[in-house]
Amino acid sequence: MTIYYGMAQWQHPAWVNWLYPASLPTGERIGRYSQVFSTVEVGSTFYTKVDDAQLLRWYESVADDFTFSFKAPQTVTHRLLERPWRDVQQDWLDFMRSLQPLQSKLGPTMLQFPAVCDERALDTILALCDMWSLPTPLSVEVRNLAYFDKSQTEPRFLASLSNRHVNRVVMDSRPIFSTPAYCESLVDAQKKKPRVPCHPIATANHPVVRFIGHPDLPRNNVWLDQWAVKLSQWVSAGLTPSVFVHSSDNIAAPTLAAQLDAKVRALVPGYQGGLVLPQSQEQASLW
Repeated sequence: MTIYYGMAQWQHPAWVNWLYPASLPTGERIGRYSQVFSTVEVGSTFYTKVDDAQLLRWYESVADDFTFSFKAPQTVTHRLLERPWRDVQQDWLDFMRSLQPLQSKLGPTMLQFPAVCDERALDTILALCDMWSLPTPLSVEVRNLAYFDKSQTEPRFLASLSNRHVNRVVMDSRPIFSTPAYCESLVDAQKKKPRVPCHPIATANHPVVRFIGHPDLPRNNVWLDQWAVKLSQWVSAGLTPSVFVHSSDNIAAPTLAAQLDAKVRALVPGYQGGLVLPQSQEQASLW
């Protein structure tokens, strides 16, 4: 029974002298991060083409049981409706080729579509899924409310993913929208993160969760408890979830991930977990 826990990044200024010492060169931080977490969500591939040599350096810096979940380029997802289909296909094929050397350390690759991609884009989204040629998991995140209607588009969407053994990305942004934005990080998070219903449905063997935590840490417990139950059900059923924990400023994301894993351990006999955060005076002073 395995749950892969990770962040949306492997370095943060507030994590210095906690997850890694200040003396550790920036380029080596991914290796230290991988000693604590088992996966990472890589957004840089969404924004730009990452050099193959750089991808290989990341690959070689982490342990054999560590996984990367790369986001597909925005030219494939966020510009899907404005670009010629032939060009979208070519960029998707090129991206898959760039990941081929990394296969043994690939978690669910993410196709993340913006809210403008409504139900009319479903067939095109599925066509991209059908092009996926790597033997590693694929996941899809949608943000248009049509995909959360429970009556028409969503059942078709879920069945189509399930038939293709593609995982749905479950976004849980409830915590950050549970209060008015009373600090800068909440203002920023509420502007950037989608406010969509949280439907924790697994459509394949590697469900993906993106949890966006509230900066008031105790407030997250109600949702962490819910996720502990769901993750317990998934791992007991033989599924292997990837859980990417964010917070409004990402400083507390590692703490929230460790709290969630502890809750799962309390629920699942035989589940060992493996997320143990380093302790330090600097880390203790953050809270």
